[in-house]
Amino acid sequence: MPKFFILWVSAVAALLLGGCAAKHYSVSEPKMIVIKSPKLKFADTGYIRHEGDAVEVELFTAGVAVEKISIDKEVCVSAGCMSEAKFVKEYLYPDYPADTMRRILQGSDIFGGDHKEELCKGAVYQTIRNDDMDIIYRRKGGEIYFKDRLNALMIKITDLKENNATE
Repeated sequence: MPKFFILWVSAVAALLLGGCAAKHYSVSEPKMIVIKSPKLKFADTGYIRHEGDAVEVELFTAGVAVEKISIDKEVCVSAGCMSEAKFVKEYLYPDYPADTMRRILQGSDIFGGDHKEELCKGAVYQTIRNDDMDIIYRRKGGEIYFKDRLNALMIKITDLKENNATE
């Protein structure tokens, strides 16, 4: 009887601890990241990792990890985990769609692609303007730039990969 109890407890523990295992991302890219929001201010290097819809940004200052933002079913930061809607409300602006941060980190359209313009050389530009926000969102050649002038928010992500130009 004790042998079966130990086996059962081991199986339950493995299942519970397996849910806490670290996520493995297929893409991990070094970036220069600038984030200015009322609750988060950062300007240094970091890594953006992603696998499907799951995204993680790890922020470093002087080579030391200072913050990690993981977005999957919930958004997890050093202060704890919360829904995407709550994260956007607390860290960005309450009237933004819940997936705004995820989409910026992925470099995909925000606000359902509203007011999207495709420019030359693959650049994409979106502007969202109303009484509550004045957003410029630009993506081009290794750079993502998001700025809301009315709400004092800015996110800028630039590739750190070396260009292997042969001249």
